[in-house]
Amino acid sequence: MLRKLRNKLPKRRAWRPSAEVFDSYVSSAPRLQNAVDAIGGWNSAFPPRCGVSAGERKAYDDPRIRWAIDCFGSLEGRSVLELAPGEAGHTFLLDSAGARVDAIEPSRAGFIRCLVAKEVMRLTRSRFWLGDIERFLRDDDKAYDFVVACDARFAEPLDFVALIARRADAIFIHTQVAPQDGEAVRDEDRNVAPLPRRDDLIEALHKAGFSEIREADNGSSAALSVFARK
Repeated sequence: MLRKLRNKLPKRRAWRPSAEVFDSYVSSAPRLQNAVDAIGGWNSAFPPRCGVSAGERKAYDDPRIRWAIDCFGSLEGRSVLELAPGEAGHTFLLDSAGARVDAIEPSRAGFIRCLVAKEVMRLTRSRFWLGDIERFLRDDDKAYDFVVACDARFAEPLDFVALIARRADAIFIHTQVAPQDGEAVRDEDRNVAPLPRRDDLIEALHKAGFSEIREADNGSSAALSVFARK
């Protein structure tokens, strides 16, 4: 499903490290900013204490993730599976809360940024893995205490709920949703599978065995932030 989705996405210029980046030497004194600048293309900022400049989005202080952690309770020593960590801003919040994190990133460029971010933010409890998310969910049988999937895109979101339900008794999902009173919306720019309706996603959670379901107030009917526990 994910491979079909990626094939439908428009071809955009992907970041690829040129040979010059890795074959050249840095003349300035060693510092974390050198690693950030070597990669480029950052969307997210780092916590001010890190002392580096990157993107602008403050993923390291995302209220959606803070809300999810509050719903779950203490993460100290708990195992967390994070899907599509992007640039590790959300991983920072999970790691800082004491969780042991496995983060699966399907993008090569995203994975390299996560490795840089791990060093910059000193994420000592987190590991990043490069690979296909759906294949991991189907083929690996490792169980976790908590699964976090924020802004991860899947061709069949309802099937995705069933897959992650096999891995943990508590999950957090943030996703775009279709209008409840209209037909499922297809993203014309990206020609991807229709977005799920809110009620369909909630029903899928119930069918997967989740009895405690909480929704955050996003201030928008176009997005759903939901915590669920069996």
